Amino acid sequence: MFGWAAYRFLGTVAGWVVGAGLLSLAIPTMRTSLTVTGDELTDHRAWRTVRVAWPQIAGFRVARPGGLWDGFCVVADRRDGTQVDLLSTRVYSRSPSAHHLDELHQACETLRGLLATNGEPLAFGPQG
Repeated sequence: MFGWAAYRFLGTVAGWVVGAGLLSLAIPTMRTSLTVTGDELTDHRAWRTVRVAWPQIAGFRVARPGGLWDGFCVVADRRDGTQVDLLSTRVYSRSPSAHHLDELHQACETLRGLLATNGEPLAFGPQG
């Protein structure tokens, strides 16, 4: 009977270890965000942060990210011909819904507007 109790205990411990491991992966993934300031874009990813200064950016588009990533995201095209995939904007599914793509295109248009004003916030509503 001791052997069976040991297996049950190890199973419980293994379950907790796997759960903690999955949680440690989920939390950084859910904290991804894109921060826009007057000086730069900051793409807060799960494991690192990528900064791109406004003067380096030539434009924005919605495309598939490079590398092993799947889905679609907003891509910042740099003036030197390279690109930066803004992975915090990524739509995760292989074939995203039209709603997800619409949101990406809206985000892309907002970033284009900010680029046109050199990173300054767009004016909405009455100014005074």
